[in-house]
Amino acid sequence: MDPTEDRRHSKRQNHHINMLGFVADSEYGIPRRCPCGGRLINEVRGKEDYNTLPGKRFFTCKNYEADGFHYRQPWVIGVQEELERLTKRVEEAEQVMMGVSNLTKQIETLESSPPIDVDSAEPGVNSPRLVKHAERRKWSTKEDLVLISAWLNTSKDPIVSNEQKLGSFWKRIEGYFNSSPQLIGSAPREWGQCKQRWGRVNEQVCKFVGCHKAALKEQASGHSENDVMKAAHDIFFNDYKVKFTLEHCWRELRFNQKWRSNAISKEKRKEADAEVVPEEEEVRPPGVKASKAAKRKKPNQTAFDQIQSILAQKNTISKQKILDRLVAQKVETLSDQELALKTKLISEML
Repeated sequence: MDPTEDRRHSKRQNHHINMLGFVADSEYGIPRRCPCGGRLINEVRGKEDYNTLPGKRFFTCKNYEADGFHYRQPWVIGVQEELERLTKRVEEAEQVMMGVSNLTKQIETLESSPPIDVDSAEPGVNSPRLVKHAERRKWSTKEDLVLISAWLNTSKDPIVSNEQKLGSFWKRIEGYFNSSPQLIGSAPREWGQCKQRWGRVNEQVCKFVGCHKAALKEQASGHSENDVMKAAHDIFFNDYKVKFTLEHCWRELRFNQKWRSNAISKEKRKEADAEVVPEEEEVRPPGVKASKAAKRKKPNQTAFDQIQSILAQKNTISKQKILDRLVAQKVETLSDQELALKTKLISEML
């Protein structure tokens, strides 16, 4: 045979095998139209009809032939796959509805703000060049504590943690902050404001942790905790030339691992010397992958196993379809590649 004609024949055979796989893979859910263009009918298999596919009802192409280019989807599998598709669409719609509610809150905030009269005849008040910027709202102690709680709860989530995009992470904190019952009646804050405030809180508290640690090391005999705090404030002022005004934030964060001071006071050191107690090793929290695996094993293990079994069954059915179509053809009409594929599928089925 001419080498050129041999290559063309090989390409046609590869294209034919690829099309068989494409048609088998596209047979998902309740089909609406066959790849050949024919409409689908509800086929009910007779008792004496032999068929390797599960069930007795099928979504079958009107022009069905066992050549691999027509649909014959089992009713049971089609309905299961269609339910999975609809469930996914419902979840996506719920996410869109949540985004609409957040957008409605932003629109209400903008509508409640006073309008700016640009066309006013009084240049001294409403002139575009003399428009005064909105007065900055100071963060109250209550807002700082709610922000710290929001950041800790969001970053310590073992499933999501902070392994996400910047906007997504801070939008979760914004939702937690604005929905807090402690801030009912207060104007909402945007995620950019929360991020900026947290940056300042984190920076100042980290600096004060070092000052408090130094004050503990210099603690003299008879000094109380108040004396240590006064010394820490003095050290902070001498080092950074400003007063430390976020003591309430430090008290909220001081016992967390990141801001915990390793030094202990002399009174506690004496108690530790008098009664030696072996220190307990700090338990490391589970990682993101371990937490996700544990979550899958608990309530969703049954659903996960069911999905895995459905996918395995679909893969087996897809191979069975191709094998049935190859077996239905005469051996003389099959190419070498089709014969190899047929042998491979038969060995896998057995």
